[in-house]
Amino acid sequence: MNELIVTKTIPVRCTVIDTDTKQIRSHTYEIKYGLKTEAQEGEDYNTAYIHQNISFQIANAFLWDQLHQSIIYDFDGKELAEKNFCEFDNNFMFLPNLSEATLISAIHCKLNAIIHESSIVDVVSLKDTVDDLDYNFVNTDFEYPMLMDIKDWLGELSFWDKPWWYRRDFSTFDNIAISKEELDEWKETKHEESTARMQKAILDIEETVLDQMGTTPEDKGQLIEVDFAKKVSKPRLVPKSPK
Repeated sequence: MNELIVTKTIPVRCTVIDTDTKQIRSHTYEIKYGLKTEAQEGEDYNTAYIHQNISFQIANAFLWDQLHQSIIYDFDGKELAEKNFCEFDNNFMFLPNLSEATLISAIHCKLNAIIHESSIVDVVSLKDTVDDLDYNFVNTDFEYPMLMDIKDWLGELSFWDKPWWYRRDFSTFDNIAISKEELDEWKETKHEESTARMQKAILDIEETVLDQMGTTPEDKGQLIEVDFAKKVSKPRLVPKSPK
């Protein structure tokens, strides 16, 4: 079995709401990931390269278009973030805690959830360019002790059955219903629509890559560069309870 390996580094700026220190901190990270794509037995290399390109473009779009300029908070900062920043167009990232270990675990897990099934991200590096600190997370068994089960984290009224880092969409937050009645109503009327909207960016990328590589055969076997700014719909995900 053959592997196609590529690495990429993307700069990402984030704002962290830390209620413990009473600070809103700005962080500038360089996120580097290693992507492996396996050419399955009986599969031609052109197919493997297409799968590699799909994974590569999805990972890049998530980090740059979605994670960049995110507002990051934990449960203690949830109300403050929703009350003061939900009208802005920044992405929102909701974590069990604000440690770099949890952040890098969530990024590693999310990248593996959204890329093509024939690819894996085995390593993610997080460099804090201001404090000059490097964090490296290598994981090939896909166990994440820093990340909580959604019921343990948010309880029985969570809108989703699994946390955002396991979902194949571009969302980076979860939310809690006010009551069992609100949760049941949302699952009946809005769950399917919300899921489709959050998955659309990934489907757009897959379609664009397949179209690009299908019309330019000379690019097969290479990583293509696609400007997704106008080709992919960026989901507007607001951390407010659906009504």
